[in-house]
Amino acid sequence: MDTLYTSRLHGFPNLSKAGLEPALNEESLLSLLVVLGSSISLVALVFAFITYSLFSDLRNLSGTTLMNLLAALFMSQLLYVVGVGGVPDSELCIALAFALQYARLCIFCWMLLMTHNMHHQFKTGLHLVPITDNHIGRHFLRYSLFGWGMPLILFGASLLIQYHDKAGKLLNTATIKGQNCWFLDRNAFIYGLLAPSAILIVATFYYLVCSAVLARYIISIQADIRTREKMRRKRTLQILLFSKITIALSVVLALGAFSKLSNRSEPFWIMYNVAQGMQGFLVALLVTCNCQVLKLYTRSIKSRASRHVPCYVGTGQTSSSMNKSTSLQLLTWDPAPDSV
Repeated sequence: MDTLYTSRLHGFPNLSKAGLEPALNEESLLSLLVVLGSSISLVALVFAFITYSLFSDLRNLSGTTLMNLLAALFMSQLLYVVGVGGVPDSELCIALAFALQYARLCIFCWMLLMTHNMHHQFKTGLHLVPITDNHIGRHFLRYSLFGWGMPLILFGASLLIQYHDKAGKLLNTATIKGQNCWFLDRNAFIYGLLAPSAILIVATFYYLVCSAVLARYIISIQADIRTREKMRRKRTLQILLFSKITIALSVVLALGAFSKLSNRSEPFWIMYNVAQGMQGFLVALLVTCNCQVLKLYTRSIKSRASRHVPCYVGTGQTSSSMNKSTSLQLLTWDPAPDSV
């Protein structure tokens, strides 16, 4: 029997008696919504990644950590949309289930690292004590080991739990195909994903609260009013940004947990799929459409416009860049034109 992915989404006809009836229309519509939402999210995540790669002001330790979060989220979105409705090959479905668990753990690890880095910046006074490149590189190496290595350890633990529960058989492919090749069995899901993710989320909120307290104290001791207001806007924007991202990712995980533990309850399953498909778009929107990034875009556009449009003074003289040239240089053609 054809899967939902082949018979509904990709247009392959189902010639069975059940396929002739207008059944599973809700599942077909849900799969289509997941594909469309995930496609939009993937494009938005690529745009956000390119944005943080272009501007040198964003390529600091905080921006690089955020780029790793976007990469892990992109991997999660891509793997999930591949398994929509299940895939015919059982081994591929099992591989997708394990890869999704690893990607989801990476997302929450990098989210924790982002808030830890923000708390470290507030604690040491980033604008008062500049950080050298070696310092940034050393911190990023530690972050990379934790952000990509810790999920690997948790992933190995979930494998052992799954192997123990199934007595040598890793997964029941008939079960995970009905879950878009996602979610391991109950114990592996709870102890391999849900419990570690909950701990990471609690630690993330802990650093958010500590950062807010530190920011309030640092702002209060500033003597200059302009500096105080500028610092308040910047710190509030950063704390609110990370809080929104953490809440959005936590809601998606909670919906998936309710759906899994309630044996794929229809309301939770629909809400989870819609949230899973749109989470990448929401995160990309939060990290790119804020005043700090928009200021960089505006500054870049103004600088490019000033390069190509010469400005003239009232006396008829050209700009300073043209004044540096002599009259003889203005009359010559350099390089010389080709002879005809």
